[in-house]
Amino acid sequence: MRKGGYAALEAVGMVITALAAQAVIRGVLNPDAEPLWGILDRVPGGLTGQMILLGLIALIAMVAGGWAHTRKEPATQRAGDPRGIRDQGTT
Repeated sequence: MRKGGYAALEAVGMVITALAAQAVIRGVLNPDAEPLWGILDRVPGGLTGQMILLGLIALIAMVAGGWAHTRKEPATQRAGDPRGIRDQGTT
C-alpha cells in the first residue's frame, strides 16, 4: 500500500472511531433515543446488542487507524530514533 493509502486508512479509522464512540456515549446517556437514527434496529439483543456492536466497530476502526499510522513512513526523522543520525556526506 502506498503512503497515501495508509493516510486515508488512518483518517477513515479516526472518523469511524469518533462517530461510533459518540453513538455509544449517546446511547448510554439517553437510552430512549435510537443510536444512529435506527440503522441498527435489526441487531439482536436490543439496546445492549447495539451498544456492543458500536463498541466493536469503534475498536476495529481504532486498531485499523493505529496500524496504518505505524505502517506509514515518517516524512522526517523522529527524535530519539534508535538508528541514530547518519552522516549525510556533508563533512
